[in-house]
Amino acid sequence: MFREQFGIKYQITIRRYIMKYIERKKQILAYLTNGNGVGDITNMCKRLYVSRSTLRRDLITLEEEGIIKRHHGSISLVSPSSSENSINIRKLENTDKKMALAKRARTLLQDNMVIFLDSSSTVSLFIPYLKPYSNLTVITNGINIASLLNNYPNIKCYICPGVLKNKSLSIIGEYASAFISNFRADIAFISSKAITNQGIFEGDDSQALCKKEMIKNAYKSVLLLDNSKEFKEGYFKLADFADFDVIVSNGEFGEGIMKEIDRSDCKLLF
Repeated sequence: MFREQFGIKYQITIRRYIMKYIERKKQILAYLTNGNGVGDITNMCKRLYVSRSTLRRDLITLEEEGIIKRHHGSISLVSPSSSENSINIRKLENTDKKMALAKRARTLLQDNMVIFLDSSSTVSLFIPYLKPYSNLTVITNGINIASLLNNYPNIKCYICPGVLKNKSLSIIGEYASAFISNFRADIAFISSKAITNQGIFEGDDSQALCKKEMIKNAYKSVLLLDNSKEFKEGYFKLADFADFDVIVSNGEFGEGIMKEIDRSDCKLLF
């Protein structure tokens, strides 16, 4: 009993530490965004109420993750674009919304399923909800996904061969797409960078091609997408609305997108 209680307390402590760490990162990014992408380290310590040593550790990590660049006495934010951002940036974006999507999407799961999971940060938050189900088989192109599934011995996991995409923890390329085509999944869980009246878009063509193969080889395809993606940009079209059976979101999208969803007979779950 003591060991179990200690374990629970330890997990709570670790979770609180991680959440504080994530919150500091969010504050740093917000500070830089408000300052047109640049910031002074001394001023940042005062504004964020953190010590210089704590801030320095966070900034080193952010630089290693490709989110910022450090200069003498200052830092700058790596410019965002319509291309795919580092997964370490995406982990910090709309975390609460993404967790809510994952919780809703679990209602689509059943025992004995074969499922595709893409390498997105949104789908990675879906992993803990797989635990109660038995005899699941997962096929993924995400190193991050496979690493998380390593803690679930009841789940069989296949990871694609291919080329490692820099900073995204994704396996991409012809080998990955060909590997995916060997499977027939009950359901595919996919996320994407943007949604418009014209469809669903990605910021990277090689990433999109792997996701297209998952959609093609699944009996049911599910898009996990919070409604902030309506205001993002992606240059490569992933799919039409009709290619998805279900869109899981945190609320309705704009009028134009809602019309397209209704027209495609795709179900919106929120």
